[in-house]
Amino acid sequence: DAAAWSLSVPRGVRDVIGRRLSRLSKESGRALSLASVLGREFELETLERLSGLSTEELGEVLDEAAAARLVAETPGAPGRLRFTHVLIRDTLYDELTPVHRARLHRRAGEIIEDLHRSHIDARLPELAHHFGRAGPATEVAGRAVDYARRAAEAALRSLAYEEAVRLFRMALEGLEASEGDPAAARCELLLALADAQARAGDLPGAKESYL
Repeated sequence: DAAAWSLSVPRGVRDVIGRRLSRLSKESGRALSLASVLGREFELETLERLSGLSTEELGEVLDEAAAARLVAETPGAPGRLRFTHVLIRDTLYDELTPVHRARLHRRAGEIIEDLHRSHIDARLPELAHHFGRAGPATEVAGRAVDYARRAAEAALRSLAYEEAVRLFRMALEGLEASEGDPAAARCELLLALADAQARAGDLPGAKESYL
């Protein structure tokens, strides 16, 4: 749902959702705002660390949100919840300031790195997403590029060519925020993007990238 990250929720819809959210306690509203940074679905363990709440405290505030039908369990995924509608998540996300958003994305990426260090390959797209939205700091941008490239290469191996195209483009965007002379790295990413576009059947796009 890439569009969900860039399209704002219409004012009328936001007002309706806002009235539902206003009935929550301050603690529950804050937890949901943090969860919105993690996406439509989110892991309880990640949110626990991001919020600084204990397991019991987080359970209480999420029970309140579940009673209000704002979140629900993710079928077949123990330890994960999801917003009952993507517009609820988007409304909460839109209300965060850009600076706060970037800080939370960086913190979320660091938490996911720590929690899943032993099997990080399964989290590469998620990490690329968070570090890609964590601001222009060179160190963060470098991690975003690395994770996006590795995720794109994994997508190619899985024959998910359109996903590989999206991730190689994300890596190129992150490269623009890096210091130094990225010409060689940019060349390699453009060649990889062109290859993915060709495999996906986008021959005009592949030709443009090759050129």
